[in-house]
Formats: sequence, structure tokens, C-alpha cells
Amino acid sequence: MTQNLQIKQKEKLKSKMEKLSKLSEYKLTLIYALRDLSRNYKKISSIILTLFISLFILSAIFTIEDSLNKELNNNSRALLGGDIEIDYNRNVGNLELINQVKEFATVSQMVEFSTMISTTNQTKNKSIFSRIKTVDQNYPLFGKVGYEPSGAFEKLQTTENTILVNENIFKNLNLEINDKIKVQDKLFTVIGIVKSVPDIGGAFVFGDFALAGKQTLELLKLNNLGSFLNYEYKVRFNDGDNPKALSKKIEQLFKDEKKVRLRYHEKSDGPLKRIIDNFSQFLSLVSISAMLIAGIGIANTLLSFINQNNMSIAVKKSLGFFSKDVKIVYYLQLLILLFIISTVAYSFSFFLVPIVDVYLSAGLGLNIEGSFSILNYFKVFSVGLLVLIIFSIPTINAIDQVKASNLFRNVFQNLQFYYSKKSIVLSLLLLSILISLFTIGSARPIYSLGYFGAFFVCLLVFYLLSNLIIKLFKGLKEHPNISIKVSVKNITQTKSITPITIMSLGLGVTLLLTLAFVGSNFKREIAKSIPELAPDYFFIGIQSDERQIFEDLIFDMDKEANLEIVPMVSTGILKINGIDPNTYIDSSNDSHWVIRNDRRSSWADKVLKDNPIVEGKWWDLDRPDKLQISLDSKIAKDFNIKIGDIFTLNIYGREIEGEIVNFRLVDYRDFTINFAMLLNPQFAKNIPHEYLATSKFKNLENFNETALLDKMPSLSIIKITDYLEKVTDLLNKVFIAVTVISAITIVIGLIVISSAIIVQGKIKEFQNLIFKILGFSKVEVILSSIIEFFIIFTSIILIALFFAVIGSQFIIENIFQITWKFDLSIFLQVTIGIGLATLILIMITNYKYLSPKVYPLIRNQ
Repeated sequence: MTQNLQIKQKEKLKSKMEKLSKLSEYKLTLIYALRDLSRNYKKISSIILTLFISLFILSAIFTIEDSLNKELNNNSRALLGGDIEIDYNRNVGNLELINQVKEFATVSQMVEFSTMISTTNQTKNKSIFSRIKTVDQNYPLFGKVGYEPSGAFEKLQTTENTILVNENIFKNLNLEINDKIKVQDKLFTVIGIVKSVPDIGGAFVFGDFALAGKQTLELLKLNNLGSFLNYEYKVRFNDGDNPKALSKKIEQLFKDEKKVRLRYHEKSDGPLKRIIDNFSQFLSLVSISAMLIAGIGIANTLLSFINQNNMSIAVKKSLGFFSKDVKIVYYLQLLILLFIISTVAYSFSFFLVPIVDVYLSAGLGLNIEGSFSILNYFKVFSVGLLVLIIFSIPTINAIDQVKASNLFRNVFQNLQFYYSKKSIVLSLLLLSILISLFTIGSARPIYSLGYFGAFFVCLLVFYLLSNLIIKLFKGLKEHPNISIKVSVKNITQTKSITPITIMSLGLGVTLLLTLAFVGSNFKREIAKSIPELAPDYFFIGIQSDERQIFEDLIFDMDKEANLEIVPMVSTGILKINGIDPNTYIDSSNDSHWVIRNDRRSSWADKVLKDNPIVEGKWWDLDRPDKLQISLDSKIAKDFNIKIGDIFTLNIYGREIEGEIVNFRLVDYRDFTINFAMLLNPQFAKNIPHEYLATSKFKNLENFNETALLDKMPSLSIIKITDYLEKVTDLLNKVFIAVTVISAITIVIGLIVISSAIIVQGKIKEFQNLIFKILGFSKVEVILSSIIEFFIIFTSIILIALFFAVIGSQFIIENIFQITWKFDLSIFLQVTIGIGLATLILIMITNYKYLSPKVYPLIRNQ
């Protein structure tokens, strides 16, 4: 019994000693890894640089996206204007029900409408199309209104005919505080500037807007379609009340109201959030492309580092270290390096938040603040870890090639990447996890998968291209020119950097060219093509008894004006084949906007030239008393509508059934008059209607907005170029952000090439030594490098151009649905710029190998 106890005690002691020994071994390994890393960090500087740049971009995208989402979530009530919004669109609504809501909650009534604001006391008066919001004393229920001077906002409710205009109106109309302006035919006093409102949306994001008191509605004529009138009731629940219970109570109150739409603060940021999610997804995919390209450089630099430590590894093995032990040290160094770099990169990303905040606060009224997120940090670290492991496996496995016997032979063994079946399977598994991180949970997973598919197809093509070039040049006869001979030899040698250069630079050039072509085509379409086709002005709200007056006024200003006038009526789709479309068509449908609110419809006697029929027939003249509908073919496809289907329309409070008789191909991009639905004129001409007009002037200077508004005060005038400028400005900012990230991808590619040349350092030194002994001049060696680069870069550009054309054409024609054209100037700018930068980098990197010291190399030192 005593003997058994002693045996057990010995086993426990042995186990304890083994644990202590392992713990001591791990501690020593960690200390050694840290010491070795501190001595050699300069040798892996390109790994540190590429990893930092890639992780910094990724961290910045995650941090800004997270900050934006938190801002939207935290201020969802302010963005909507309440806990719930009761939207009656163009109708005042059921005030009895609204009063019932006031019994248990605070309600703020506001009405938005569009109209013209004009100056009155200037030498040459100006006007501007604006969105005005009339508010009551309860506004805003959440958030704050930014305005100046002090007390101006409060004055809106106490002083009649007062108004606050936004900074753009104030600047463009050259206004001063207390100036008189005209809204329709009524005079208002400008008592201040509104800088921001909490409930952003529509014109209050990108357009010109103003705030006025609720008494304004009684002064103006706002019954026309051109006013785009919208009645909204914002509801705030009392503190301590149950929001869910009160929300259900409001739903029950308004369940029979067909014209009402209830919006909840949880979903108030829907459209804005979708834009943010889609844009951040795209930028994240570009950043992971940069990381994968950086991975190639990491693998090369790490291989160079291991080659430099070849003898050190051999010494360790001679002392009894196994390859596994040496590998653990290198993996541990990479892990330490990754932890430091990812922490620094994530920390630095917070410095970008204030910069982005400046643009968002000015443009959207949003204020973001950076906050640490353990999830985002973990995602950044995980992505870095996966990329490091995927690309370091074949490099660190090369340690198996080092023999302890190398010490006795004084032979430099140049290590190569080593792949095994096990390492290939592991790399593919880790790559799948990496792709999943950027696919699962993204805004559009299929797009992410498609992007990765295209990326790896390009990578494969560039790899095959490098092999093809090597094979072709191996088969060529020797050229008499020495420099050409040397360049061909450099391309075709076993350890050539040709594959690495072609893959890393090829992917970067493809990405940058694709985005450059997309940007140039989009801006060209807006800046040139659209204005040539588009009218100068839209005129909205022409009453039926004002049509002739309007025509006379326009032609008095310009007899050669190209004027188009069409009737317009408000229609709303209540049912499709007897079923409420809102029950099965949700907001994710591209054409959901058609059923969201009442739309403007028109009619025409003949088929419009720019709206050709793609299915069905034009009006059946034998049925003039029956409503017939011509529908946009895109909407028909999205809603799965067939010829003969029945729409139930709400036309001025009456429910009228109409049959779908044809589909039209509608192009909304040309800025001419287009409607989703056209009605047969035999039926529609008896419906009370207004007119919508466009005009393109022969001499634009002859057009006088204020003179027209003096005669027709309820008219709304929209200048097309003003909106094109705003859209162009927004797109320019977006493309700058995208181009910067793409350019960083090129920079990473250049670092990869530089690291590949460094990997070849020993070979280059020996090669240049031979050239030196044979009497080659530096000029001939440099010329061979230039020829080598020209051959490789030309092949890269041809393939990159091929992929860029396909990619950009797909994006332009299928996503933006505009005409794609090849831009030679953009191609030359990108090609020459990248070519020169790459050539200079190669020459600088190669320069230190041009003058090798003869005797140390001969002695194999």
C-alpha cells in the first residue's frame, strides 16, 4: 500500500516537473523569439510596412462603418423625428385619429412642400427651387436644430411671414438677415440661417431647404401637384411608457386608413444604411485585395529573411533543434509582429474619424465618434492572421530543406517555397475562412463571392501569363545584343521574379484601371452626354387654365425655345389583380418606389420615340370608356406583371380599375419627361389635371425666372445643371476615396516587387560580379533591366486592360445602365504613371547590387 502511494507520488512529481519543464521551454522560446525579432526587424521592414498599410485600410473601413452605424442606431428617433411617423403624403389626414394619439403621446405636425424662393430688392433678382418644412412649437421632438442668430428659430412661431433658409440659399441669393424674399406671391422675412435639422432626408440631405412656421400653410396655395405636398405627424412617447404597446395601439387606430403609412424609428435609416453597407462592402473587398497582394510580398520577404538566417538555422539543428522547434520560433515572431501591427493600425484608424466627421456633419448632419470595438479589432487581427499563415506556410516549410551538414561545407543553400499536400489543404481551408469573413453577413454576399471569383481568376491568368512568357523566351533564338540577352536570361531563369512581378503588379493595375474607366465613363455621361440631351429647365405645377399663359411667356423670352408640355395627374396603385401589392412586394424590390406613394402619371396619343413598346399593343380605341395602362417594362419585370393584369388606381379619391395593355422601355437617364405609367388619353383627358413642361432654350440668357414667377407664382422651376453639379460633386468625392484605396493597392504591389528583388539579392550580386569580370559596363546592366521591365510590363498592361475593359463595361452597362466608352487618356495616364513608378523603384532597388565587392563573393562570404 505504501509502495503504491510512493509510485503515485513519483508519477505526480514527474508530471509536475514535465509541466514546469514545458512551461520553462515555452518561456525560453518566447524570450528567444522576442530577442531575435528585435535584432532582425529591419530585415523584414517590407512585411511590417505592407501589413500595416493593409490592416490600416481595413481598420479604417471597419471603424468608420461601425461609427456610422452606431450614430444611426443611437439617433434613429432624431433621424425619423419621433418614435413613429404617421405619413399621409398629400392629404391632411384623419385629424380625429391624430387627436386620439395626442391623448397618450406628444405629436408634432409638419408639412413639407416644394416651391420657388425669390429675391425682391436686388438689381437682378434671383430665384431658387427649395423644399420648405413648416413646423409647430413641438418641433423637434428629438435632437436639435442648428441655426443662427440666437433666438431665430423660436421667432418662427411667434412672428408671421418669417423664414429660416439654409446656407446654400443664403449664399446663392446673396441674402442678408432681415431681407425680404418672395415665396410664391407672399413676402417673407429672412430671420436667420438653418445649418442642420435632426430629421434628415430627401432634399434635406442634398437639396436646398428652409424652415417656416405652421401658419405659412394658410398663406400659400399648395393644392397643385408641383408642390409635392407631404403631411407628416411625428409621435413621441412619454418617458416610462411601453413603446411596443403604444406602437400596436397606433397600428390599430390607423388600420383602416388606406392613405397612411407608418414608419418606425428602428427602420428610419434604411436607405442611408443600405448605401453605407454597400459602399463599405466594396471598400472592404478592395482592401482585402490589397492584403492578398501584400501576402505575396510577405512570402517573398520572409523567404529572404530565412535565407539570410540559413546558417543560424543550421547551427540550431546541429545543436539538436528539430525543424518543428525552429518553425515555432518563426510563427511566434509573426504572431508577435501581427499583434503589434494590428494594434497600431487599428489605433491609427481612429485618427481618420474626425476627418470623415467633418464631411458627414457638413453633408448629412451626422456626427460620428470613434469607439473601440473588440469585435472589429478581432476581425482585423483575424484577417491579418489568416493572410500571414496562408502565405507563410510554404515559406516557413522551406526550413525543412536546411541541413546541419551545410556548416561543414561552407555552402550557401538558396531555399525555395515548399508545398506539401497537407499544407495545400490547410492553405485552401484558411482561404475559405477568409472569404467567408467578407461574404457571410455582408450587404450582398453574392457580389462578394463574385468579386473573389474574379480576383482569383485574374490571379490565375497572370500566373499562366508569366509561365507563357518564360516558355516563349526560352524557345527564342539568342539575340546578338548583350543587354537583350541578359534581360531574356533574367526573365527565364529558374528563380526569376517574373511570376511575382506579373501577378502582384497585374492585379493592382487591373483594379486601378477598372475603377478609372468606371469613374471616367460615369463622369463623362453626366458632364457631357446628359446635358446635350437634357432640357435646361423643368416647370412643374402649371394649372390647366395657365397653359397658354405659360407658353406665351416662354416664347416671348425665346421664340426658338424647344418646349414640351404634357398633362400630369396623381395616381396611386392600391391593388394588383385584387391584392394589395404592399403585402408581397417589400422595400428590397428595385421598383418598390412605385407603390410607396402616389406617383405622377400622364397620357399620350402616340407611342413616344424614346419609350418604345417592347410587349403588347398601343391603345385600343374601341374601348374609350375603359382605363388602359402602359407600364415601364422594368417595373413589370420586378413585379412579375403580365399583359392583361389589372391595376386598381386611386385617382383623386376614386378607385378605378385599369388593364395593362403594353410595356415600354423607359430611359430615365436623359432627363426628359418620363412616366412609369401612361394612361389612354380617351379615358384620362376627362380627369382634372395639371401640366408638366421642359424647355431647352436657344439662348439661355434670355430666360428670366423672376419675370415668369411674377406672372405664375405657384410655378416650380428646376434647373437641371444645378442638380447635375451636386451629383457630380458627390460622385467625385466617392471616386476619390475609391481611387486612393486602389492606388494604395498599387503601392503595396510595388513593395512586393521590391521585396522580390531583395529575395534575389544574392543571385543578383553573383550575376553582376560575373558581368563585372567579363567587362560589362553599368549602362549595359541597367539597359538589360529596362528591357526586362518593358517586356514584362507590356504583357501586364495588355491582360490588365482586357480585364479592366470587361469589368468596367459590366459595371457601367449593367449596374449604372449607361453607355460605356473606352477612355484613351485615362488608360495612358494610369499606364505611364504606374510604369514610371515601377521602373524607378526597380532601378533604385537594383542599384545597390550594381557594384558588388569581388573578393568576399569569391570567398563565399
